[in-house]
Order: sequence, then C-alpha cells, then structure tokens
Amino acid sequence: MNLKNILIWIGGLAATFILLFFAYKLTNNPQQSDYSSINLVRKDDHVKWSKENKNILLEYSDLQCPACKSFHDLLKGFESSASADFEITKKVTLVYRHFPLYSIHKNAMTAAYAAEAAGLQGKFWEMIDLQYSKQTQWSPLADPTNFFIDLAKGLVLDVEKFKKDIASVEVKNKVQASLTEGESIGLNATPTFFLNGKLVNARSINEFKNLLKSL
Repeated sequence: MNLKNILIWIGGLAATFILLFFAYKLTNNPQQSDYSSINLVRKDDHVKWSKENKNILLEYSDLQCPACKSFHDLLKGFESSASADFEITKKVTLVYRHFPLYSIHKNAMTAAYAAEAAGLQGKFWEMIDLQYSKQTQWSPLADPTNFFIDLAKGLVLDVEKFKKDIASVEVKNKVQASLTEGESIGLNATPTFFLNGKLVNARSINEFKNLLKSL
C-alpha cells in the first residue's frame, strides 16, 4: 500500500469514527437540559482560545478514545491562522476535562494522570497533543507509564518531578473529581461537548462548526 492510499485509509477511518460518534450521541445523551452548574471556568481547568469566557465550549474527553482523537484533531485545526475556522478560537473559550472510560480503555486513567502531571509543569496541551498523535502506539501497552515518561523527556520536562506527579494523590484526585462530575450529570460517551451550559447535539461536523461560527 503506497503512502497516498495509506493517507486516504486513515482519513476514511477518522471520518468513520466521527460519523459513528454523532450517531451514538444522538441516542445516548444525558437526559437533563440545564448544565449551568458545570458551565464555569475554574482555576484548575485547562483552558485555551479566547480569554473572555463569553462562549464556553466544555469538552469531557478520554485520551484513549479514537473519536476523541478525531475531535481533538478537528479542534486543533481551528488554531491555524490559515484555517477558515480560525475565527472560532477568537470567540470561544475551550475547556478540557477528563472522562476516562476506564472499563473499556484500560490505559485511559494513566494517560489522564500523565497529562495532569505535564500540566503541573505548564505543558498540558502539548502532552495531550502528543498522546493523541501517538494514541495507537500506547493504547495496546500493558502499562504506558514509561511511554509517557519518554514523551515528558521530549517536552523537556523535569522528568523526576513528572514521575512523582503522575503517581501523586493530587493528580489522581483531580482526574477522579472530573470523572465523578461527568458521571453525576449522566455522561456515558466521549467526547461530550457543552456550549454555554447546553449539551451540543450536532448531527454532523459541519453542523458542529456552524454552531460555533454562529456565536
């Protein structure tokens, strides 16, 4: 299989995951309609894009989830100044919270711990960029800790601190708190997005982007 065919195959696979995500979300959404209690930017949240907090796009995600990777890539694409969707990043505040589906993704919790450990050194977004881009490499490992330590080295983190933090009560409690909050509002799939306290029920990528553009 040549490179062109491989790229086409990868693109088709990503599109399939996104399509399946929308189909699943339409039939497996939380039942409540008011999520104002979670529509807050907290001091310990991981936040980027607009600093105005006028339009808050809250994402609950699982670092081992293929659909989450597809959406991460989509949102990351908005950040290029050459992108037709770059204006979204000027109007929307993106907030990332963990919802590791550990019953089906055995390495999701460790991945979340690694991301938080990197976050304690100011490299949360850089770490999840790497985790998503290399998802197929660490997902099947019996224990991905050493893999994440190598990623930390590549990000020029204090590796000894990273090792300590990834196993710390502080980091584990933060991930668990995010997971517990998600469960309390009825989450059962990832990624799940909320925009200004309302569950996003877009039926396609274009509908999702148009919703953000319309703000």
